[in-house]
Amino acid sequence: MLDCTVKANPAPMYTWDHLKEKNSSSVLKSSALSLGNYTCTATNTLGRDSKVFIVKDSQCPVQIIPRRAVVRYGDNVSAHCKTSVLHEGMGWEASEGRVPMTKNQNLITWRVPELTEWDIKPFCYINYKIGDKDQCQVELPVTVYKTPDSVFISTVNHRGPMMEGQQYEVQCDVHNVAPVQNLTVKWYKGQTLLHQTNFTDTIETPVNETVTLLIRPDRADDGAQYWCEAELDLGAEGPQPHPTNSSKPLSIAVYYKPKHSSSTETIIQDDKVMLDCTVKANPAPTYTWDHLKEKISSSVLKSSALSLGNYTCTATNTLGRDSKVFIVKDSQCPVQIIPRRAVVRYGDNVSADCKTSVLHEGMGWEASEGAVPMTKNQNLITWRVPELTEWDIKPFCYINYKIGDKDRCLIELPVTVYKTPDSVFISTVNHRGPMMEGQQDELQCDVHNVAPVQNLTVKWYKGQTLLHQTNFTDTIKTPVNKTVTLLIRPDRADDEAQYWCEAELDLGAEGPQPHPTNSSKPLSIAVYC
Repeated sequence: MLDCTVKANPAPMYTWDHLKEKNSSSVLKSSALSLGNYTCTATNTLGRDSKVFIVKDSQCPVQIIPRRAVVRYGDNVSAHCKTSVLHEGMGWEASEGRVPMTKNQNLITWRVPELTEWDIKPFCYINYKIGDKDQCQVELPVTVYKTPDSVFISTVNHRGPMMEGQQYEVQCDVHNVAPVQNLTVKWYKGQTLLHQTNFTDTIETPVNETVTLLIRPDRADDGAQYWCEAELDLGAEGPQPHPTNSSKPLSIAVYYKPKHSSSTETIIQDDKVMLDCTVKANPAPTYTWDHLKEKISSSVLKSSALSLGNYTCTATNTLGRDSKVFIVKDSQCPVQIIPRRAVVRYGDNVSADCKTSVLHEGMGWEASEGAVPMTKNQNLITWRVPELTEWDIKPFCYINYKIGDKDRCLIELPVTVYKTPDSVFISTVNHRGPMMEGQQDELQCDVHNVAPVQNLTVKWYKGQTLLHQTNFTDTIKTPVNKTVTLLIRPDRADDEAQYWCEAELDLGAEGPQPHPTNSSKPLSIAVYC
């Protein structure tokens, strides 16, 4: 059969050249056709593609070695044609390297010392007599290739540092390569493959190709190196490994605002302990401190030089600011809180014990919910809330005692109140219906009513493959709605692919294990190609 069936969306229509009558089928019987070439063209609303079928004699008694030739432009190439039958002449026809007909040989060689024709189609023919057949021919498929003169990476319409969270376009230019249908352009960040593009053009002479990649860098990408690679996959008969040409790396600088890993930190007053407000940001931040008697621009303070209390440090650069509160407390406070940190679902019960092993004049819990009045005759007291409904609660245990010149101290229990999302929903942005191969589309993931957002990670999947994930730096503790987008450029392999997103709360070692997750329903996409 001559099977021209090809996958496309919408489904294509078929036309055949060199037939005596019109035929719209994608399949023809070779037995109903005479010898020769037949061109089939598949067409839909997005384009067309053609394929040539060469119908030859099924009994042609010649063998060509190799069955297919792959040669670099300007190099030498050769192939043998041999037969084991009596004949009246055999030869090679070609625009370069023609071999005249000979009657006294059973093996003849087509040879070109320096091949400079891109679309050469040599064939071996033989004159013989079997039944009513007296001549046949077999064509040698020849692929002439050329590796690129250069591969160059650059940014599109942008110079200088990039801003965290904004979208940018990177471009890869591949110059003077052939044949383009055997070319794959691959994108890398460091050693990680990000994306690859194949080409369907059937032109056999050298071309220039430009491929773009959309990126949305974050702070982790500051200093990252992007690069692209042009690879020619010329099949089993081609060079192994595949010829590759790479661009020089493109290093990007990303500007991002300061963000502390935690909004509060408790510090024990001690000569060796520092209040370290240092935070990574680009451009480098400046520092200011509240509640100090004098202005200090250092990011680090000695705790021993400070009195007990709270100190707020603010790191600022051109993109924003972030503050952190340091709680300086007595190094000798003789109480222990169990657990050291509480994680509780909003509306659930929570409790913690505060115990001491020293004589005291009273101990208790202070909190906006569940306060425990001071008691003098116990060494263990429990803070307990049957149904916690406050998002930013800060309970602390205090003790009145006498050691040296100290008579009272307190320790705060860090409490994280969380809520899993009401819903996680995936959708397309400003688009309905099938997507077009090679065009950019945007997907959106909406996470509704989740807390705390700084513990949230939104993950994107295609099938079971993780594509991307987004973390958040907001320190708000009450429930919020979050919207995250993903840029995709689907190809034909993505037709009927299922995309989905997942919201995960990582609440640390004290939180639930495994981490609570909520997933969207899958979004199936149709791709027209």
